[in-house]
Amino acid sequence: MPFDDRLSRRILMVLSLAMFCAMLGIGIISPVLPLYAKNLGASGFALGMIIGSFSLSRTGGMVISGELAEHMDRKWLLLGGLAFYAAASVAYTFAYSTASLILIRMGHGLGSAMVVPITMAIATDIAPEGEEGLFFGSLQGALFLGVGCGPLLSGILAEHLGLMAPFYGMTALTLLSMVFVLIWLPWKISSGSASSGLSGMAATFSAILLDREMMRVFFFQFASAMCRGVLVMVIPLFASGFRLSLTQIGFVVSLNSLATGILQRFSGRLADRFPRRKLILAGGLISSVTLLGLPNLTSPVSLGLASIAFGVGHAFASPSLAAIAASRGSLYGSGRIMGLFNIAFSMGMTTGPVITGMLLDMTRTGFPFYLLSAVLLGAALLVFSPRRLEA
Repeated sequence: MPFDDRLSRRILMVLSLAMFCAMLGIGIISPVLPLYAKNLGASGFALGMIIGSFSLSRTGGMVISGELAEHMDRKWLLLGGLAFYAAASVAYTFAYSTASLILIRMGHGLGSAMVVPITMAIATDIAPEGEEGLFFGSLQGALFLGVGCGPLLSGILAEHLGLMAPFYGMTALTLLSMVFVLIWLPWKISSGSASSGLSGMAATFSAILLDREMMRVFFFQFASAMCRGVLVMVIPLFASGFRLSLTQIGFVVSLNSLATGILQRFSGRLADRFPRRKLILAGGLISSVTLLGLPNLTSPVSLGLASIAFGVGHAFASPSLAAIAASRGSLYGSGRIMGLFNIAFSMGMTTGPVITGMLLDMTRTGFPFYLLSAVLLGAALLVFSPRRLEA
């Protein structure tokens, strides 16, 4: 269906509200989930499985949801993903073992696979020409603000209402997202660019993987997510060395996502007015320099500033990167493109902490941070190559 500017902006508002509530729900449970798992008797390995099972099922689910988005009404898909969220939210409170918690996390991951890529695919199709950066900046701003505010709200709920309160909070926020989508999002939203049959799907994915420009975009997304995942892992470790309280640690961790979220709309406007590849390079430079300084931080203030600086770098690059990926939506299908775009992020968030943890055990030096900095800068330079990414 055609979208005029007024309808496009209304849809963007609904998607942003839904994204904020859904991501706020995820952020709410992230601080208490390890404690909950330990209460159920989870070992270190089981805890890793509980945390990792979300990303694992989310990555696999995004391949499926990206393809379904080319054939089905996206409002149904989005409602289905939020329904998975709501069901998982309630199920957490009935978990009786680590095995059941792993299964619930996998269901939660499948729900996520049907929310984030679908909202971004819809944004790809409704964004007016020349305003793609603004639309993705708004949408991703809602995402990161939700992630950043979640841990802060979690501490308040858990401290005053008990360990189960954040799970009930996630349920309420997810149901609120469903209400927004059900009432205000139009029906019959689809890209209309789908190839039919398995052979068409395979050919399209092959074409995407052979598209050098898309591979550069996906690689930067992967490298940036690796670094973000590592930052989330090491900030609490560094903060504990400065004898910060759990509330203070949560605040420092949240600064990263809050800085990214607050600046997304501004950087999205920049992406519509200035060369996007230059903004990606600028964001990559800021983030890579921040990583170089991580091993040498000496105070809680410097740690907080580093968290903000990385968030600023990510904010400058993110809308431009999404807008460039979206430019291929009409060619390959926006659902497929955004599915792969988010898979790259999910894989980076999973891979970065694992590799860095291994290297830290082996070297006991700042080498892993220097390596990550070099990888991220290299990815930014690939995107900044003389061959233009924009049409």
